Amino acid sequence: MSSKTSQMLRTLTAEQVKAIDRLFGYDHTILVAATGAGKTVIALTAIWEMIEEKYLTKVIVAAPAKVIEKMIWVNEAAKWDHLSGVRIIQLEGTSQQRIKTLRSSKTEIVLVSLNNLDWLLHQDHGCDGIVIDELSKASGKWTKGLKSKKRCKKLFWRCGMTATPVSQSYEKLYGMARIIDEGLALGTNKQKYLQDYFYSDYQGYNWTLKDHADAQITEKVRSLVHLVTDDKVRVLPALSERVLKFNMPAETREIYNEMKRHMVIEDRESSNQAVKSGVLRQLGSGFYYQDNGVATALDTARADAACHWAKSLKGEPGIIYYEFVEQLIQLEKLPDNIMRAQIQSMSHGIDGLQHKFSAVCFYQPPWSRDQREQSVGRVWRTGQEHPVTVTTLVCDNTLDEPVMARVDDRGKWMELFKQHLKKE
Repeated sequence: MSSKTSQMLRTLTAEQVKAIDRLFGYDHTILVAATGAGKTVIALTAIWEMIEEKYLTKVIVAAPAKVIEKMIWVNEAAKWDHLSGVRIIQLEGTSQQRIKTLRSSKTEIVLVSLNNLDWLLHQDHGCDGIVIDELSKASGKWTKGLKSKKRCKKLFWRCGMTATPVSQSYEKLYGMARIIDEGLALGTNKQKYLQDYFYSDYQGYNWTLKDHADAQITEKVRSLVHLVTDDKVRVLPALSERVLKFNMPAETREIYNEMKRHMVIEDRESSNQAVKSGVLRQLGSGFYYQDNGVATALDTARADAACHWAKSLKGEPGIIYYEFVEQLIQLEKLPDNIMRAQIQSMSHGIDGLQHKFSAVCFYQPPWSRDQREQSVGRVWRTGQEHPVTVTTLVCDNTLDEPVMARVDDRGKWMELFKQHLKKE
Protein backbone atom coordinates (compact mmCIF):
# COMPACT_ATOMS: atom_id res chain seq x y z
CA MET A 1 0.00 0.00 0.00
CA SER A 2 1.31 3.44 -0.91
CA SER A 3 1.68 6.13 1.73
CA LYS A 4 -0.91 8.27 0.00
CA THR A 5 -3.48 5.46 0.05
CA SER A 6 -2.83 4.81 3.75
CA GLN A 7 -3.72 8.43 4.49
CA MET A 8 -7.21 7.83 3.06
CA LEU A 9 -8.17 4.95 5.34
CA ARG A 10 -10.48 7.22 7.34
CA THR A 11 -12.62 8.02 4.32
CA LEU A 12 -12.43 4.84 2.25
CA THR A 13 -13.39 1.35 3.39
CA ALA A 14 -10.82 -1.42 3.70
CA GLU A 15 -12.27 -3.16 0.65
CA GLN A 16 -12.00 0.04 -1.39
CA VAL A 17 -8.38 0.56 -0.34
CA LYS A 18 -7.59 -3.03 -1.30
CA ALA A 19 -9.13 -2.46 -4.73
CA ILE A 20 -7.14 0.76 -5.21
CA ASP A 21 -3.93 -1.09 -4.43
CA ARG A 22 -4.88 -3.76 -6.95
CA LEU A 23 -5.39 -1.18 -9.72
CA PHE A 24 -2.08 0.46 -8.84
CA GLY A 25 -0.20 -2.84 -8.95
CA TYR A 26 -1.63 -4.43 -12.11
CA ASP A 27 -1.90 -3.19 -15.69
CA HIS A 28 -5.03 -5.23 -16.48
CA THR A 29 -8.03 -5.55 -14.14
CA ILE A 30 -11.71 -6.38 -14.35
CA LEU A 31 -13.08 -4.77 -11.18
CA VAL A 32 -16.21 -6.63 -10.05
CA ALA A 33 -18.28 -4.86 -7.41
CA ALA A 34 -21.96 -4.55 -6.60
CA THR A 35 -23.85 -1.32 -7.22
CA GLY A 36 -23.11 1.12 -4.41
CA ALA A 37 -19.76 -0.47 -3.52
CA GLY A 38 -17.85 2.60 -4.72
CA LYS A 39 -16.36 1.50 -8.06
CA THR A 40 -16.18 5.09 -9.28
CA VAL A 41 -14.25 6.49 -6.32
CA ILE A 42 -11.98 3.42 -6.38
CA ALA A 43 -11.05 4.07 -10.00
CA LEU A 44 -10.71 7.84 -9.54
CA THR A 45 -8.43 7.43 -6.53
CA ALA A 46 -6.25 4.85 -8.24
CA ILE A 47 -5.94 7.01 -11.38
CA TRP A 48 -5.10 10.15 -9.40
CA GLU A 49 -2.51 8.38 -7.29
CA MET A 50 -0.83 6.79 -10.33
CA ILE A 51 -0.72 10.14 -12.09
CA GLU A 52 0.84 11.81 -9.06
CA GLU A 53 3.39 8.99 -8.91
CA LYS A 54 4.19 9.56 -12.63
CA TYR A 55 3.04 6.05 -13.52
CA LEU A 56 0.30 7.43 -15.79
CA THR A 57 -0.13 10.79 -17.50
CA LYS A 58 -3.75 10.85 -18.71
CA VAL A 59 -6.60 8.33 -18.66
CA ILE A 60 -9.69 7.76 -20.79
CA VAL A 61 -12.90 6.90 -18.95
CA ALA A 62 -15.54 5.43 -21.28
CA ALA A 63 -19.06 5.04 -19.89
CA PRO A 64 -22.67 4.69 -21.10
CA ALA A 65 -24.09 7.91 -22.49
CA LYS A 66 -26.47 8.37 -19.54
CA VAL A 67 -23.58 8.26 -17.11
CA ILE A 68 -21.77 10.97 -19.07
CA GLU A 69 -24.89 13.13 -19.43
CA LYS A 70 -25.59 13.01 -15.70
CA MET A 71 -21.94 13.88 -14.91
CA ILE A 72 -21.66 10.91 -12.54
CA TRP A 73 -17.84 10.84 -12.56
CA VAL A 74 -17.47 14.61 -12.21
CA ASN A 75 -19.93 14.72 -9.32
CA GLU A 76 -18.28 11.77 -7.57
CA ALA A 77 -14.85 13.41 -7.74
CA ALA A 78 -16.30 16.55 -6.14
CA LYS A 79 -17.44 14.57 -3.08
CA TRP A 80 -13.92 13.58 -1.96
CA ASP A 81 -11.31 15.94 -0.56
CA HIS A 82 -8.40 13.83 -1.77
CA LEU A 83 -9.64 14.19 -5.39
CA SER A 84 -9.88 17.99 -5.30
CA GLY A 85 -6.89 18.43 -7.63
CA VAL A 86 -8.01 16.10 -10.42
CA ARG A 87 -9.06 17.75 -13.68
CA ILE A 88 -11.79 16.08 -15.73
CA ILE A 89 -13.19 16.97 -19.15
CA GLN A 90 -16.25 15.49 -20.87
CA LEU A 91 -16.21 15.06 -24.65
CA GLU A 92 -19.71 15.88 -25.88
CA GLY A 93 -21.41 17.41 -28.88
CA THR A 94 -20.31 17.16 -32.51
CA SER A 95 -17.00 15.71 -33.65
CA GLN A 96 -15.60 19.22 -34.09
CA GLN A 97 -16.73 20.24 -30.60
CA ARG A 98 -15.18 17.13 -29.07
CA ILE A 99 -11.89 17.74 -30.87
CA LYS A 100 -11.82 21.37 -29.70
CA THR A 101 -12.41 20.32 -26.08
CA LEU A 102 -9.77 17.62 -26.30
CA ARG A 103 -7.10 19.96 -27.74
CA SER A 104 -7.81 23.03 -25.65
CA SER A 105 -8.09 21.53 -22.17
CA LYS A 106 -5.42 20.45 -19.73
CA THR A 107 -6.69 17.41 -17.92
CA GLU A 108 -5.86 14.11 -16.26
CA ILE A 109 -9.12 12.32 -17.12
CA VAL A 110 -10.99 12.37 -20.43
CA LEU A 111 -14.61 11.26 -20.16
CA VAL A 112 -16.28 9.91 -23.29
CA SER A 113 -19.43 7.92 -24.00
CA LEU A 114 -19.05 4.35 -25.18
CA ASN A 115 -20.68 5.46 -28.44
CA ASN A 116 -17.75 7.80 -29.11
CA LEU A 117 -14.94 5.65 -27.74
CA ASP A 118 -13.79 4.27 -31.08
CA TRP A 119 -13.77 7.81 -32.47
CA LEU A 120 -11.54 8.98 -29.60
CA LEU A 121 -9.14 6.08 -30.06
CA HIS A 122 -8.46 7.36 -33.58
CA GLN A 123 -7.57 10.85 -32.31
CA ASP A 124 -4.32 12.13 -30.82
CA HIS A 125 -5.66 11.70 -27.28
CA GLY A 126 -2.34 11.49 -25.41
CA CYS A 127 -3.67 8.93 -22.91
CA ASP A 128 -1.84 5.89 -21.58
CA GLY A 129 -4.65 4.30 -19.57
CA ILE A 130 -8.34 3.53 -19.94
CA VAL A 131 -11.26 2.67 -17.66
CA ILE A 132 -14.44 1.22 -19.12
CA ASP A 133 -17.43 1.79 -16.87
CA GLU A 134 -20.23 -0.79 -17.24
CA LEU A 135 -17.87 -3.18 -19.05
CA SER A 136 -20.68 -5.67 -19.64
CA LYS A 137 -22.34 -3.10 -21.92
CA ALA A 138 -19.24 -2.47 -24.05
CA SER A 139 -20.06 -4.06 -27.39
CA GLY A 140 -17.59 -4.90 -30.11
CA LYS A 141 -18.45 -1.91 -32.30
CA TRP A 142 -17.66 0.48 -29.45
CA THR A 143 -14.35 -1.11 -28.53
CA LYS A 144 -13.00 -2.42 -31.83
CA GLY A 145 -10.21 0.17 -31.71
CA LEU A 146 -8.92 -1.40 -28.49
CA LYS A 147 -7.91 -4.47 -30.49
CA SER A 148 -5.62 -2.42 -32.71
CA LYS A 149 -2.00 -2.76 -31.60
CA LYS A 150 -1.09 0.28 -33.69
CA ARG A 151 -3.74 2.58 -32.25
CA CYS A 152 -3.74 1.38 -28.67
CA LYS A 153 -0.21 0.32 -27.84
CA LYS A 154 0.07 3.29 -25.47
CA LEU A 155 -3.01 2.26 -23.47
CA PHE A 156 -0.99 -0.20 -21.43
CA TRP A 157 -3.08 0.27 -18.25
CA ARG A 158 -6.66 -0.96 -18.61
CA CYS A 159 -9.49 -1.39 -16.14
CA GLY A 160 -13.04 -2.57 -16.76
CA MET A 161 -15.75 -2.13 -14.11
CA THR A 162 -18.90 -4.22 -13.82
CA ALA A 163 -21.30 -5.58 -11.25
CA THR A 164 -22.28 -8.63 -13.30
CA PRO A 165 -19.55 -10.10 -15.55
CA VAL A 166 -21.44 -13.37 -16.02
CA SER A 167 -25.07 -12.23 -15.87
CA GLN A 168 -25.62 -14.00 -19.20
CA SER A 169 -23.77 -17.23 -18.43
CA TYR A 170 -20.04 -17.27 -19.20
CA GLU A 171 -20.31 -16.59 -22.92
CA LYS A 172 -20.10 -12.79 -22.71
CA LEU A 173 -17.14 -12.91 -20.32
CA TYR A 174 -14.85 -13.62 -23.27
CA GLY A 175 -15.46 -10.22 -24.86
CA MET A 176 -14.92 -8.38 -21.59
CA ALA A 177 -11.64 -10.16 -20.91
CA ARG A 178 -10.43 -9.60 -24.48
CA ILE A 179 -11.05 -5.86 -24.21
CA ILE A 180 -9.01 -5.55 -21.02
CA ASP A 181 -6.08 -7.96 -21.49
CA GLU A 182 -6.00 -8.31 -25.31
CA GLY A 183 -6.59 -12.06 -25.13
CA LEU A 184 -4.04 -13.10 -22.50
CA ALA A 185 -6.53 -14.98 -20.29
CA LEU A 186 -9.05 -16.45 -22.72
CA GLY A 187 -7.25 -16.23 -26.05
CA THR A 188 -7.80 -14.15 -29.17
CA ASN A 189 -10.16 -16.55 -30.98
CA LYS A 190 -13.73 -16.42 -29.69
CA GLN A 191 -14.82 -19.41 -31.74
CA LYS A 192 -12.13 -21.55 -30.11
CA TYR A 193 -13.20 -20.29 -26.69
CA LEU A 194 -16.79 -21.30 -27.39
CA GLN A 195 -15.81 -24.70 -28.73
CA ASP A 196 -13.54 -25.38 -25.76
CA TYR A 197 -16.08 -24.59 -23.06
CA PHE A 198 -19.56 -24.83 -24.62
CA TYR A 199 -21.82 -27.18 -26.58
CA SER A 200 -23.63 -25.58 -29.51
CA ASP A 201 -26.95 -26.38 -31.15
CA TYR A 202 -26.92 -27.66 -34.72
CA GLN A 203 -27.17 -24.12 -36.11
CA GLY A 204 -24.36 -22.78 -33.93
CA TYR A 205 -26.50 -19.97 -32.49
CA ASN A 206 -27.05 -21.15 -28.93
CA TRP A 207 -24.28 -22.29 -26.61
CA THR A 208 -24.58 -24.36 -23.44
CA LEU A 209 -21.79 -24.50 -20.86
CA LYS A 210 -20.01 -27.85 -20.62
CA ASP A 211 -19.71 -29.66 -17.29
CA HIS A 212 -17.15 -28.00 -14.98
CA ALA A 213 -16.38 -25.35 -17.62
CA ASP A 214 -17.49 -22.59 -15.25
CA ALA A 215 -14.69 -23.47 -12.84
CA GLN A 216 -12.16 -23.84 -15.68
CA ILE A 217 -13.00 -20.44 -17.17
CA THR A 218 -12.91 -18.74 -13.77
CA GLU A 219 -9.47 -20.18 -13.14
CA LYS A 220 -8.28 -18.72 -16.45
CA VAL A 221 -9.42 -15.20 -15.50
CA ARG A 222 -8.59 -15.38 -11.79
CA SER A 223 -5.48 -13.18 -12.08
CA LEU A 224 -7.42 -10.68 -14.22
CA VAL A 225 -10.43 -10.22 -11.93
CA HIS A 226 -10.54 -8.37 -8.61
CA LEU A 227 -13.69 -8.95 -6.61
CA VAL A 228 -14.72 -6.23 -4.18
CA THR A 229 -16.38 -8.17 -1.39
CA ASP A 230 -19.95 -7.04 -0.95
CA ASP A 231 -20.33 -6.26 2.75
CA LYS A 232 -23.71 -4.53 2.35
CA VAL A 233 -25.50 -7.24 4.27
CA ARG A 234 -23.36 -6.50 7.32
CA VAL A 235 -23.52 -2.71 7.24
CA LEU A 236 -26.89 -1.85 5.67
CA PRO A 237 -30.46 -2.23 6.90
CA ALA A 238 -32.39 -5.33 5.88
CA LEU A 239 -33.46 -5.83 2.25
CA SER A 240 -36.69 -7.71 1.60
CA GLU A 241 -38.25 -8.61 -1.74
CA ARG A 242 -41.79 -9.61 -2.52
CA VAL A 243 -44.02 -10.30 -5.51
CA LEU A 244 -47.46 -8.69 -5.81
CA LYS A 245 -49.55 -10.78 -8.22
CA PHE A 246 -52.70 -9.72 -10.04
CA ASN A 247 -54.96 -11.29 -12.65
CA MET A 248 -55.42 -10.30 -16.28
CA PRO A 249 -59.03 -9.45 -17.21
CA ALA A 250 -60.78 -12.04 -19.39
CA GLU A 251 -61.04 -9.78 -22.46
CA THR A 252 -57.30 -9.04 -22.44
CA ARG A 253 -56.51 -12.71 -21.73
CA GLU A 254 -58.28 -13.71 -24.91
CA ILE A 255 -56.11 -11.36 -26.98
CA TYR A 256 -52.99 -12.43 -25.08
CA ASN A 257 -53.60 -16.12 -25.75
CA GLU A 258 -54.30 -15.49 -29.41
CA MET A 259 -51.05 -13.55 -29.73
CA LYS A 260 -49.15 -16.26 -27.88
CA ARG A 261 -50.49 -18.98 -30.20
CA HIS A 262 -50.17 -17.28 -33.56
CA MET A 263 -47.79 -14.34 -32.98
CA VAL A 264 -50.51 -12.19 -34.55
CA ILE A 265 -52.47 -9.27 -33.20
CA GLU A 266 -55.10 -7.71 -35.48
CA ASP A 267 -53.49 -9.29 -38.57
CA ARG A 268 -50.05 -7.89 -37.75
CA GLU A 269 -47.43 -10.65 -37.83
CA SER A 270 -44.55 -10.59 -35.36
CA SER A 271 -41.40 -11.42 -37.32
CA ASN A 272 -39.31 -12.67 -34.42
CA GLN A 273 -39.32 -13.67 -30.78
CA ALA A 274 -38.20 -10.24 -29.57
CA VAL A 275 -41.21 -8.56 -31.18
CA LYS A 276 -43.53 -11.22 -29.82
CA SER A 277 -42.13 -10.88 -26.32
CA GLY A 278 -42.43 -7.09 -26.48
CA VAL A 279 -46.10 -7.25 -27.44
CA LEU A 280 -46.83 -9.88 -24.78
CA ARG A 281 -45.24 -7.61 -22.17
CA GLN A 282 -47.37 -4.72 -23.38
CA LEU A 283 -50.52 -6.84 -23.16
CA GLY A 284 -49.51 -7.79 -19.63
CA SER A 285 -49.76 -4.09 -18.83
CA GLY A 286 -53.17 -3.72 -20.45
CA PHE A 287 -52.23 -2.11 -23.79
CA TYR A 288 -50.36 -2.64 -27.04
CA TYR A 289 -48.71 -0.36 -29.57
CA GLN A 290 -50.06 -0.35 -33.13
CA ASP A 291 -47.82 -0.10 -36.19
CA ASN A 292 -48.13 3.71 -36.16
CA GLY A 293 -46.90 3.85 -32.55
CA VAL A 294 -50.30 4.72 -31.09
CA ALA A 295 -51.21 2.75 -27.98
CA THR A 296 -54.50 0.91 -27.66
CA ALA A 297 -55.63 0.65 -24.03
CA LEU A 298 -57.25 -2.59 -22.87
CA ASP A 299 -57.40 -2.64 -19.07
CA THR A 300 -56.03 -1.04 -15.87
CA ALA A 301 -55.22 -4.18 -13.86
CA ARG A 302 -51.48 -3.45 -13.50
CA ALA A 303 -52.08 0.21 -12.73
CA ASP A 304 -54.62 -0.82 -10.07
CA ALA A 305 -51.98 -3.12 -8.52
CA ALA A 306 -49.53 -0.22 -8.49
CA CYS A 307 -52.09 1.95 -6.71
CA HIS A 308 -52.56 -0.82 -4.14
CA TRP A 309 -48.79 -0.84 -3.53
CA ALA A 310 -48.65 2.95 -3.25
CA LYS A 311 -51.56 2.98 -0.80
CA SER A 312 -49.73 0.45 1.40
CA LEU A 313 -46.92 2.99 1.94
CA LYS A 314 -49.34 5.24 3.88
CA GLY A 315 -47.84 8.45 2.52
CA GLU A 316 -44.18 7.44 2.80
CA PRO A 317 -42.06 8.15 -0.30
CA GLY A 318 -41.46 5.41 -2.86
CA ILE A 319 -40.03 4.95 -6.33
CA ILE A 320 -41.59 2.90 -9.13
CA TYR A 321 -39.69 1.82 -12.24
CA TYR A 322 -41.54 1.53 -15.56
CA GLU A 323 -40.43 0.66 -19.10
CA PHE A 324 -42.93 1.92 -21.72
CA VAL A 325 -44.24 5.47 -22.18
CA GLU A 326 -47.79 4.15 -22.02
CA GLN A 327 -47.01 2.74 -18.58
CA LEU A 328 -46.03 6.23 -17.40
CA ILE A 329 -49.44 7.46 -18.55
CA GLN A 330 -51.07 4.67 -16.55
CA LEU A 331 -49.11 5.78 -13.48
CA GLU A 332 -50.53 9.32 -13.53
CA LYS A 333 -53.10 8.22 -10.96
CA LEU A 334 -50.41 7.47 -8.35
CA PRO A 335 -50.11 9.93 -5.42
CA ASP A 336 -47.39 12.60 -5.24
CA ASN A 337 -45.27 10.65 -2.76
CA ILE A 338 -44.36 8.20 -5.54
CA MET A 339 -41.54 9.02 -7.96
CA ARG A 340 -41.90 7.54 -11.48
CA ALA A 341 -38.61 6.51 -13.13
CA GLN A 342 -37.93 4.83 -16.47
CA ILE A 343 -35.65 1.93 -15.69
CA GLN A 344 -33.48 2.28 -18.82
CA SER A 345 -32.53 5.86 -17.99
CA MET A 346 -32.57 5.77 -14.19
CA SER A 347 -30.40 2.73 -13.40
CA HIS A 348 -27.04 4.54 -13.70
CA GLY A 349 -25.75 6.56 -10.79
CA ILE A 350 -29.09 7.96 -9.62
CA ASP A 351 -29.00 8.31 -5.85
CA GLY A 352 -32.45 7.89 -4.33
CA LEU A 353 -31.36 8.59 -0.78
CA GLN A 354 -31.84 12.33 -1.02
CA HIS A 355 -35.56 11.63 -1.49
CA LYS A 356 -35.58 9.30 1.53
CA PHE A 357 -36.77 6.35 -0.57
CA SER A 358 -36.81 2.95 1.10
CA ALA A 359 -39.65 1.42 -0.94
CA VAL A 360 -39.00 0.32 -4.53
CA CYS A 361 -41.50 -1.12 -6.99
CA PHE A 362 -40.93 -2.61 -10.43
CA TYR A 363 -44.08 -1.97 -12.45
CA GLN A 364 -43.13 -4.98 -14.56
CA PRO A 365 -40.29 -7.52 -14.09
CA PRO A 366 -37.24 -6.11 -15.94
CA TRP A 367 -35.50 -8.27 -18.56
CA SER A 368 -32.06 -7.24 -17.34
CA ARG A 369 -30.72 -8.40 -13.98
CA ASP A 370 -28.10 -5.64 -14.30
CA GLN A 371 -30.80 -2.98 -14.47
CA ARG A 372 -32.68 -4.52 -11.57
CA GLU A 373 -29.64 -4.61 -9.30
CA GLN A 374 -28.55 -1.10 -10.26
CA SER A 375 -32.04 0.25 -9.67
CA VAL A 376 -32.28 -1.35 -6.22
CA GLY A 377 -28.74 -0.11 -5.52
CA ARG A 378 -29.90 3.49 -5.89
CA VAL A 379 -31.70 3.03 -2.56
CA TRP A 380 -30.02 0.10 -0.82
CA ARG A 381 -26.60 1.66 -0.41
CA THR A 382 -24.34 3.41 2.09
CA GLY A 383 -26.31 6.08 3.91
CA GLN A 384 -29.61 4.19 3.94
CA GLU A 385 -31.07 4.22 7.45
CA HIS A 386 -34.30 2.29 6.91
CA PRO A 387 -35.12 -1.27 5.86
CA VAL A 388 -35.63 -1.45 2.08
CA THR A 389 -38.57 -3.27 0.51
CA VAL A 390 -38.57 -4.21 -3.19
CA THR A 391 -41.91 -5.13 -4.75
CA THR A 392 -42.39 -6.54 -8.26
CA LEU A 393 -45.82 -6.49 -9.90
CA VAL A 394 -46.43 -9.80 -11.72
CA CYS A 395 -49.41 -10.60 -13.92
CA ASP A 396 -50.42 -14.20 -13.22
CA ASN A 397 -49.84 -16.80 -15.95
CA THR A 398 -48.07 -14.42 -18.34
CA LEU A 399 -44.55 -13.73 -19.61
CA ASP A 400 -43.90 -11.91 -16.31
CA GLU A 401 -43.32 -15.25 -14.58
CA PRO A 402 -40.58 -16.68 -16.87
CA VAL A 403 -38.90 -13.26 -16.91
CA MET A 404 -38.68 -13.37 -13.10
CA ALA A 405 -37.29 -16.92 -13.28
CA ARG A 406 -34.75 -15.87 -15.92
CA VAL A 407 -33.47 -13.01 -13.76
CA ASP A 408 -33.14 -15.36 -10.77
CA ASP A 409 -31.23 -17.87 -12.92
CA ARG A 410 -28.74 -15.22 -13.98
CA GLY A 411 -28.20 -14.38 -10.34
CA LYS A 412 -27.18 -17.99 -9.73
CA TRP A 413 -24.45 -17.72 -12.40
CA MET A 414 -23.03 -14.65 -10.70
CA GLU A 415 -23.00 -16.30 -7.28
CA LEU A 416 -21.27 -19.34 -8.77
CA PHE A 417 -18.63 -17.11 -10.35
CA LYS A 418 -17.96 -15.43 -7.00
CA GLN A 419 -17.66 -18.77 -5.24
CA HIS A 420 -15.06 -19.97 -7.76
CA LEU A 421 -13.06 -16.73 -7.38
CA LYS A 422 -12.97 -17.06 -3.61
CA LYS A 423 -11.53 -20.60 -3.76
CA GLU A 424 -7.79 -20.73 -3.32
